[in-house]
Amino acid sequence: MMSNTFLKTDLEGKINNLSHFKTEALFPVFEAIVNSIHAIEERNSSKRGEITVRIIRERSVQASFDENPGDKKEVSVIKNFEIEDNGIGFDKKNFDSFCTADSTYKISKGGKGVGRFYWLKAFDRVEIFSVYEDEKIKKERRIKFTKKGGIDEAFNDTVDSKTPQKTVVKLIGFKEEYRKQPSAYKTTQKIAQRILEHCLSYYIGGIAPKIVVNDNDENFYLDDEFKNIQPDITQENATISGKEFQISHIKLYQTYNKMHNIVFCADFRDVVAYPIQQYLGTSAQFDGEDEKFIYVAYVSSPYLDSHVTSNRTGFDLPDDGNLHSFFDDDIISITTIKNGILERSKVFLSDYLESLYSRKTELVSDFVATKNPTLRAVVKYCPEALDEIELNNSDEKLHEILCKYKGKAELTIKKDTENLLKSQGKSLEEIKEKYPDLVGKIEEFSKDQLAGCVLYRKMIIDLLEKKLQLDGEGKYHNESVIHDIIFPRKTNTDELTYEDHNLWIVDENLTFHQFASSDPELKKISSSDSSKRPDVIIFSEKDDDNVARAVSIIEFKKPQRPSFDKDPVGQMYDIVRDIRGQKVKLPNGRDLLTNGSTKFYCYAICDINQEIRKYAENARYSTLKDNLGYYFYNDLLNAHTEILAFDKIIIDVKKRHKIFFEKLGL
Repeated sequence: MMSNTFLKTDLEGKINNLSHFKTEALFPVFEAIVNSIHAIEERNSSKRGEITVRIIRERSVQASFDENPGDKKEVSVIKNFEIEDNGIGFDKKNFDSFCTADSTYKISKGGKGVGRFYWLKAFDRVEIFSVYEDEKIKKERRIKFTKKGGIDEAFNDTVDSKTPQKTVVKLIGFKEEYRKQPSAYKTTQKIAQRILEHCLSYYIGGIAPKIVVNDNDENFYLDDEFKNIQPDITQENATISGKEFQISHIKLYQTYNKMHNIVFCADFRDVVAYPIQQYLGTSAQFDGEDEKFIYVAYVSSPYLDSHVTSNRTGFDLPDDGNLHSFFDDDIISITTIKNGILERSKVFLSDYLESLYSRKTELVSDFVATKNPTLRAVVKYCPEALDEIELNNSDEKLHEILCKYKGKAELTIKKDTENLLKSQGKSLEEIKEKYPDLVGKIEEFSKDQLAGCVLYRKMIIDLLEKKLQLDGEGKYHNESVIHDIIFPRKTNTDELTYEDHNLWIVDENLTFHQFASSDPELKKISSSDSSKRPDVIIFSEKDDDNVARAVSIIEFKKPQRPSFDKDPVGQMYDIVRDIRGQKVKLPNGRDLLTNGSTKFYCYAICDINQEIRKYAENARYSTLKDNLGYYFYNDLLNAHTEILAFDKIIIDVKKRHKIFFEKLGL
């Protein structure tokens, strides 16, 4: 003899094992509302169903953390929700279904039989009052539902036949871990808006009951809320991988959602939202005719209805690829569906996207033209960079994004070049076909690099010119300021990048050198025992015997200095004597020699005053053009010597760059 053994459910364990839903803290409330919609549909009354959602608050006095600790203020905390409907009620079938875990009673409507368990995940207890009809006799049922006590039917008996048929579900004791979440919201209007968005598919389908959200004396009628957005809904059908989908393109002018989304729905309610701003190229609102809007696409399909998960927070579909099931039924991935919907979204938004693209292009063009020409070719070869750029991006953010894509483009060019150079196995025709495009890309990026270099030099020249003028206190800057612009003090070549020094201001040839040091003690960089400190000393080319062919010395003096306690040329000649014939210690451990064949180039940079003129005339220096400097060759020291006025430095460097500045409009 066989006996039936029933599988028991540990209610507390089942609820504890449910996944959290803190990003959608009102999920249990939504579930109760959808249950009410189902109850109204099941009653099949000729009258339109009605649902009232009541927000029950508890007023309390607590300290204000925003003000003085002693201050108190009254706050309204949401404690309970009540959902009342005039649906079929808790008759025997519905009550039996309620008492059955994972009930399949409402599976045709998308019910998974688990929604009520989520009530106890976020609330302390549930109380239900229901008036229903049983064989034309009105009855009233009262239920208590707790995690520890389970279902307790407190009352079930006949009532007066005139008693209105209705059900009230009370969700009592909103737990703080959910109540404090941003997705729980705080105001009635926000909660009403979110309920509408969750049930929007019912409204779009024209089957929504009348729903009102009540909070004390404040009422929000979702019919009115829907009428406000109804003119901004455009519907279309789309076929994706052989499956039919219904898309509702919606412009939400009044919404608390701050992102453009594709919302997948199942059984007339939203299940999961996918942010799409990265695909549309903006997280900002689109500019409508009169005001800005957020775009949302609501997607429905029998295919999604059949694949929604039991907790209705996702779909049992793979993220990527198309799979084949054991039942010869093609399984479409979420990504495939999303991409198909996204294509239709872009068509719907085409006018707005074209305008956005145009404005972004203008923004980037202005930025690269005036602030960073090295990035000019990026958008041409990486148009996808515009998708990541926002119209309100700072210059720093624009620079970051464009540099990222520039790196990608340069890496691609490098790989393509390497592949082309490995031409074994390639035909001459294939090489000829790819070569022009590759060279064109290299040329454009090279031009951008040159343009950036020219712009940088223009900025440095302007900075130097400004530092030669009086400061805000009517004083001239110290020579240290000029020194740091040309070559930062206490540094050397191995500590700096090419862009970190500006020796080209004095002489382009100085840019290319073996080793340079700023403000060093000679005995620390050479075998000399001298403690003298040249402002800048530069060792240029070396021959096969590691002998420096040229050593340049720069001495700076304060702008408009009236007198000099030392002859600046004499200072440099002392450096020449101390370094000549010595070994220079390079940072890499190798020695660089100087001897009688080493040429020395000495630059004294200062404003030309009467004292400087006297030095130059006494030593029979030659006068440079415009009387802005002097030149002399000291054959005993093999030293070419120039005394250069600051003005001459500025004039000469501007002349050298004039044609480049004009080409760039600088």
